[in-house]
Amino acid sequence: MEKNTQNTILIFGMGFSGQMLARLLLKAGWAVRGTSRSGDVAVEGVEGIRFSAGQPIENADAVFDGVTHVLSTIPVVEGEDPVLAAHGDDLKKLNCWAGYVSATSVYTEADGGWVTEDSPTEPSSRRGQWRRHAEMTWQDMLGAEVFRAAGIYGPGRSPLKGLLEGKGRIILKPGHQFNRIHVVDIARVIMAAMASPRANRILNLADGSPCEAGDVIRYAAELLDVPAPEPVPFAEADLSPMARSFYATSRKVDSSRIKDELGVDLLYPDYKSGMAAVLNVERMMGLLPQS
Repeated sequence: MEKNTQNTILIFGMGFSGQMLARLLLKAGWAVRGTSRSGDVAVEGVEGIRFSAGQPIENADAVFDGVTHVLSTIPVVEGEDPVLAAHGDDLKKLNCWAGYVSATSVYTEADGGWVTEDSPTEPSSRRGQWRRHAEMTWQDMLGAEVFRAAGIYGPGRSPLKGLLEGKGRIILKPGHQFNRIHVVDIARVIMAAMASPRANRILNLADGSPCEAGDVIRYAAELLDVPAPEPVPFAEADLSPMARSFYATSRKVDSSRIKDELGVDLLYPDYKSGMAAVLNVERMMGLLPQS
């Protein structure tokens, strides 16, 4: 009997980015398996698997059978990578392509300057330190490619609906700039990396066009033809600890390696092109009223 040569990916963490990647891979003829805490996944055609920290996959041998690629989007939990803690040995036996979605928080504070994949990685935040340790463990164990994502947005995760509901906010901290990345471009870059694999490669997933958060909110308000919210000075803003830690660091992320090594041009290289596309899709999805 001829051996099945279909590409089969196991995505740990069928969240926002995992779902988009799964949809594109299914269209390309891949078999897709994905995990969630309940085992239910939101993408038709994906084999759902139950997995969460401290609860290894049941019948793991069957789940891992035939897997040619594995990707994790699951963040570190209390300093430990839950995927490797539960199934590191299983994954080593597969000898397949591996990828780990990390975050740009692993970089040393750049005081608003530019960072590349070769910049120092001594993060000030505990979460950033955990992320960096997870990156190195994935690379050491599996030769994984690491994808450092900036702020992820896309249909269903944008400021548009909040603005219409009067919930939009602009936190004013002059000079605080950051990048973002559209979820479709995340999936496209990961697919390109799998098509031209290189063990232990690191890629920044960022639009290369950093700006202040207020610029994005004001442009979103312009698209909707509604007033932009009045800025609130950072010192006076009521923010969660996580949100406050976001504003504690500032960096501009260079992502030219995406083009240089993979030949990929981002569909949404800046927030204006990305937000305009999100507006159209969210209207089609019924998340926003028609114009």
